[in-house]
Amino acid sequence: MLAALAGCTRTPVAPVVATDPGRPVTIAGTTVSPAVTTTKGFYDSFIKQYPHLQSALDHDAPPETYVIPGLRRTRTLLTRDHKTVGTSTQMDPQGLAVTSQYVIISAYSRDKHYDSVLFLLSKKTGAFLKQIVLPTNAHVGGLAYDPVNHMLWVATETAQAQAALSAYTLKTLDTADFAQKQTATAFDHVVTLPKIPQASFITYTRNGLYVGYFDARGQGVFATYPLDRQGMPQLTAGPTTHLRGQDIHPAVYDTSKQLQGVTFYQGRILFSQSYGPHPAKVLVFDNDGQKTWIDFDGDDIVKSIVMPPYLEQIVASGSDLYALFESAAGPYRQADLEFHADRVVKLDLPTLLK
Repeated sequence: MLAALAGCTRTPVAPVVATDPGRPVTIAGTTVSPAVTTTKGFYDSFIKQYPHLQSALDHDAPPETYVIPGLRRTRTLLTRDHKTVGTSTQMDPQGLAVTSQYVIISAYSRDKHYDSVLFLLSKKTGAFLKQIVLPTNAHVGGLAYDPVNHMLWVATETAQAQAALSAYTLKTLDTADFAQKQTATAFDHVVTLPKIPQASFITYTRNGLYVGYFDARGQGVFATYPLDRQGMPQLTAGPTTHLRGQDIHPAVYDTSKQLQGVTFYQGRILFSQSYGPHPAKVLVFDNDGQKTWIDFDGDDIVKSIVMPPYLEQIVASGSDLYALFESAAGPYRQADLEFHADRVVKLDLPTLLK
């Protein structure tokens, strides 16, 4: 009897950190336990395949990893009417944001039949707290949190498939909960973006939003937008050659191909570069966002760090680098990979950048 119960799905009443895929845990219809391996199995595989990253694993401030929810099952809404509750088995994690309280992951359903979601985890414990369903099935490839105006920006698109940024205030993040209301949460703000084909990834730094367009075969695009006092991106000024400082202006740059994410840390820009089953990279540029150029051909690269494949968004928070992967999503769990990352990994940046 006990053996049978071990494989049953459990639905806890309080936030928990589930660590064993053999004992699946669901909350309000969404799987919150890991999709692939136990905590020990994850670390053993990670260290074996990427020994150069072992010393950067942040053991000083647990948790070191955050289980990605919803990879097996996610309760959400059918896109056809944004009202009917259903379950997606094809959620693919894409975006990542870190606040003082939350680690937030965005995901979309690869079949495009279900609305995209945000998973909110406790930054302190890693426990799954709740889920927000978005009023769109967009790819939601990036997240950025503005700590000044307390807004979470989500990379989305308009009904006409034009690049857009959509935002939730912190008040909305704190109060919205799909498990309670079974409805999508309307965005507090939506801004259509000019001069960029698609908002694939995004980050915030020094009162500005940086938005990128992923291109698998050719050059991508990297655009900057200053924020006004209300925290809204300013799109009206013409392009300039300045990246950004206190007088940031909107600007657009061509980039390397296959960029998936971007973050800033102590005078450097870090890009995640990944596509397909090949090893990913974190490209480190000696640029604080104020230089008038980024040389994506290599002159400005100070370090290239090999990472597991299918790396998505990276976020620098304090002295930590949070890294999100999609290799444990449904289609990739069947792929012949040596490592499937069903957790967000936290790495120590000073160690990583030595």
